[in-house]
Amino acid sequence: MKRTTCGACGYDDLRVFLDLGLSPVADAYTDEPWGGGERYPLQVAICTGCHLAQLLEVVDQKTLFGTGYSFYSSASPPLSAYHEDYARNVVWEHGDLAKRLVVEIGCNDGDMLRHFARACPAVGVDPSGGPVEKARERGLNVLNLPFTTYAAERIKDEYGPAGIVIANHVLAHVESVSEVLHGVAELLAPDGFAYVEVQYLPDLLTNNAFDLVYHEHRNFFSLTSLAAAAARWGLVPVDAQLTDRQGGSLRVKLTHRANLERTGTLNVQSVLYRERWLQHFDAYGGVQGRVERIRDRLQQLVLDEQAEGRSVAVYGAPAKATTLLHFCGLDTQHLDFVLDSTVAKQGRYVPGTGLRIHPPGVELAGDIDTFLITSWNYTRTIMRNHERAFGERRWIVPIPAPVIL
Repeated sequence: MKRTTCGACGYDDLRVFLDLGLSPVADAYTDEPWGGGERYPLQVAICTGCHLAQLLEVVDQKTLFGTGYSFYSSASPPLSAYHEDYARNVVWEHGDLAKRLVVEIGCNDGDMLRHFARACPAVGVDPSGGPVEKARERGLNVLNLPFTTYAAERIKDEYGPAGIVIANHVLAHVESVSEVLHGVAELLAPDGFAYVEVQYLPDLLTNNAFDLVYHEHRNFFSLTSLAAAAARWGLVPVDAQLTDRQGGSLRVKLTHRANLERTGTLNVQSVLYRERWLQHFDAYGGVQGRVERIRDRLQQLVLDEQAEGRSVAVYGAPAKATTLLHFCGLDTQHLDFVLDSTVAKQGRYVPGTGLRIHPPGVELAGDIDTFLITSWNYTRTIMRNHERAFGERRWIVPIPAPVIL
């Protein structure tokens, strides 16, 4: 389905600034080399009303998060450490949460929710079947459905209003931002707070991180657009922090407008002031050209490695690898295989590339001269950990501009 109105404010002036052509669903890892099903358009547009960047093509929820969905948050040690630190900070900020309900929207396999469940009533909500099953095996209370006003009312009726709502990199995935924030406002207690973390649009633009665009990522936020969407339901930001998660993220603390006087605002006006440039369409004018130059440069680096007799493989099979490899036309003609530590992905194939995913190991890596790091946000960790095991290697880092290290 092609979107004609904004998913946050309903405005009908959406202007395309990035077109990556047709691409398979990024997280639909396949059992066959050239599986992956249908390709869908990847076009990003900016709403001239509230300045939310969003995909025009809205792929069905079951297609995106059905049985082929293979992202498990606990499979990534750096992400698990991030979740533990995040939860610790929230608990520290609010003190004793023993009598306060914590609800995590998009809890995946419960990697963050488990830290709250030890100290207070905790409920998770997630539409993806496999991760929810894993969370339940951990003894966590998780509803297997998308978060909507219906889900909010169901939780509130059974458990009461939430003192804390967590939505960590969730709003990017939803079809209707407005519907989810309406649900948050309904669920949140009058004196409650919602923590919403999203990929930060200014960092995506300035870092040329076009591979973060895939069908599961439907929305890309600035504080300006997030605050405008929340305001429709009486929610206001009282704090805003920029983090380095996923190449640059924004964490916003929201509360009901009636609760604002008691909390004050921290950092919000400063971030909004620095985002003024995003309100002009000229800010998006050079994105397409930069992305196409990255594609051409990366193709040439890989071809040059082959011409010099060097073998090239991929390190990392995150969802963004599907976008990067597919848009850049890199497949089994150029690359040998993919290494990734996520067990659910091993033995399967990156959609649309024919590249098989293997567990990291010296046996395979020993024959490889050069690795293309698709998990580029973990470049330092990958190089530090694996040069000890693999020995000296050449590493291609594709973002923000392709280079060989």
